[in-house]
Amino acid sequence: MLGPKHYLPARSGPLRDSLPRLGLAALAICCCAAVRPQLVLSYMLSPTGTTTDVSVAKKYSRAFQRATLWVARKGVTHFTEPVHEEITNRIFGCQEGKPCEDPNSEYAGPHVLAGVRWNDDPPFLLQEGEARNTPCKVTETIRFTTQPRCWAQLFRDAEKKAATGKPLDAASRMSLLARSHFGDLQFLHAMASKDGEPAAETKRRIMMWAEFTWKVSRGDYGLETKLTDVNVAGFDQFFGQTEWRVQELLALGNPALRPWIKDVALGSLLHTVEDTFAKGHVDRVGFGETCPGATNQVAPGRIREFHSYINQDAAKHADYDSRTAFARHRETDRP
Repeated sequence: MLGPKHYLPARSGPLRDSLPRLGLAALAICCCAAVRPQLVLSYMLSPTGTTTDVSVAKKYSRAFQRATLWVARKGVTHFTEPVHEEITNRIFGCQEGKPCEDPNSEYAGPHVLAGVRWNDDPPFLLQEGEARNTPCKVTETIRFTTQPRCWAQLFRDAEKKAATGKPLDAASRMSLLARSHFGDLQFLHAMASKDGEPAAETKRRIMMWAEFTWKVSRGDYGLETKLTDVNVAGFDQFFGQTEWRVQELLALGNPALRPWIKDVALGSLLHTVEDTFAKGHVDRVGFGETCPGATNQVAPGRIREFHSYINQDAAKHADYDSRTAFARHRETDRP
């Protein structure tokens, strides 16, 4: 078990309250499905995704398999096991003895799982000049499942920029990939964007995203809603400098997802909630209380502090990302 020095808090003081309940009874199951993850990358994801992902044929080709191995050799080990998918399927009722890790399981469904994957693999495009000296195709949407070599190179480039202190935020016009893993969108993983960020600020950002995705999931905002028209406090800070609509944000390059945008948004919300139980992201205490209004339901531990990614050692957390660790945790150490 890692000592406290590996968990660098981003707070000005304790966060006394956990995330407010969002009206989804299934979310309570998350507290039984958490395991120690790999920092900002959180739980692992299936390398092939679901059948609704873009370029299905490519995903099962020898070229894609070779590219996936190349990505793994570069140290990007996140897309190797379907742990996030399994957690989500269990939230939707998958029990022991079932293939809960199957990304195409009938439990959560492929569209919710596409949303779960979105937080780690948001789609984006590059301009001609931005693709120089890269294997990236500017005519195709970039995701891990569509351009894995390009994805890995841009990921490593963002990591290097973050290490030098370069801001990876809306103003810098960096990609969603860079911002979500190393920049101002780390709240998608229930993390602070930098050391010293007050816990109250991290929580504000998390709740902002929760409100947005929840409103999309219930139809308050649709495919054609411009992000600049989203009436959620603080949302414009992160997405107000684009002319994108909801469909460009959540389903760029993937028309098959657009009729299911409500499910995609719900999946993204679940990803963030799941990551609040990841010990590299969040420190929770006090397991054993009951949920208000549901005394037969054990509540998740209250959040004490959010961690930041900067200065953490991802290699020390790699073992805790695996399905083996996930299964061991569920069997022996349920909250």
